[in-house]
Amino acid sequence: MISVVIPLYNCRKYIVRAIQSILSQTILPEEIIVVNDGSTDGGNILVEQLSHPLVRLINQGNAGVSAARNKGIAESKQEFIAFLDADDEWLPNHLETLISLTHLYPQCGLFASPYYIKPMDGKAFLPSINNSLLPTKHGIIDNYYKLAAYSGDMPMHINSILVRKEMIQKIGGFPVGIPAGEDIVTIARLYSVCDFAYTKQATIIYYLTPNEGKSHRLVLLKDPIDSIFHSLKHLASHRKNVRLYIASWHKRRMVGAVLAKKYLIAINHWWIAFTMAPFYRKLYSATIVAIYCNLSGKNIYKI
Repeated sequence: MISVVIPLYNCRKYIVRAIQSILSQTILPEEIIVVNDGSTDGGNILVEQLSHPLVRLINQGNAGVSAARNKGIAESKQEFIAFLDADDEWLPNHLETLISLTHLYPQCGLFASPYYIKPMDGKAFLPSINNSLLPTKHGIIDNYYKLAAYSGDMPMHINSILVRKEMIQKIGGFPVGIPAGEDIVTIARLYSVCDFAYTKQATIIYYLTPNEGKSHRLVLLKDPIDSIFHSLKHLASHRKNVRLYIASWHKRRMVGAVLAKKYLIAINHWWIAFTMAPFYRKLYSATIVAIYCNLSGKNIYKI
């Protein structure tokens, strides 16, 4: 029923923890595909040493996290695919929770939960999600683009979704050559082809771990991922609030540019967001918060 895909690049410290969190599930998947994307720290050797019948290691030259996930999707043999980054982990009820959603909402193509965010030097906390736009306990998300635009954090993480293989293949998988944000735009593109079912029960831990395996978004005036977001205007034209969602992406890019003190880039993204959705109130509140964090030196997550 379920194939799990783990992209691995220089996460020797964490890969065993990630795999063990899958093997500790109350309902096990049918296969765990670890795609070693040219690691140089020996993490792939640790995977081999596990010698577990569910775990299959695929080695490839370094091509990026999207290419690694796409390879895992191509090699998968099950109807559903779940993803787990090599330095994060699932709680024991993750798969059981999402499988229950597939039975409750079989018409959907993606099933998801929220997630815990765990800094290195702090306690885990839940993301800032607009609960007023979510079902009471679980259900079908009425308007994902509005939900994402009016939440402080993304409503779901790539590690917290279960997706039908046919749906991820329908959009062509993950965009290759994108240094960061490929997971966010992939989920957004999936909403153009299927409905999302959601539970409010958090089932994964996303670690804010600065290591070579994590992707980091560079603050650039022109980023190739921006054009992919703008393609949603046509790809998801049948969905409500798609322009608002694109504006929210530029709002996030504006915040990153302000915190990096690249003010001309910040102004550019602010203006694009304004032209896309001039009445998007979070654009203005996020601008104030970003400037305050920049001047005060305070962590934006704590704010």
